[in-house]
Amino acid sequence: MDKTTVANELNTLLKGEQMAVEAYGKFISAVDNEKIRDSFQQIQINHKEHASHLSDRIQNLGGVPDSNTGISGVFSSMKLGMQTNGKSSYDVLIMAYDGEDKGIAAAEEVIRGDLDDTSLALAKDILSHDHDHLKLMLKLIAENQLH
Repeated sequence: MDKTTVANELNTLLKGEQMAVEAYGKFISAVDNEKIRDSFQQIQINHKEHASHLSDRIQNLGGVPDSNTGISGVFSSMKLGMQTNGKSSYDVLIMAYDGEDKGIAAAEEVIRGDLDDTSLALAKDILSHDHDHLKLMLKLIAENQLH
């Protein structure tokens, strides 16, 4: 398997993790519910750890980690800032759930590509954590629906 191709695929995942870190920064600053904010902070830490593991793996393959989210990341961040402005913690929680779900779908597309066994195991581990994020948010949604 071509290491350059694998590194490029992992850089796509890395970009998604960086966008998630930025998104959770917006979500954290937009909520006033302490339990939701604490959960978002833990999820953000998890995404930072994922980005670090991906960067390490890319370097081990001889590649250069590209943590720049590019112009799409800039516009996405700006849009998210406007969308969360003045929203309730519950509404922001729903946005975060939808964003995480879309991120998982994008990552699942990448892992169908050209990854070596070690990189595939890393990607699947990251996806497992991301699915845990969704479960946590579903629990928070259920707890906050009636408020």
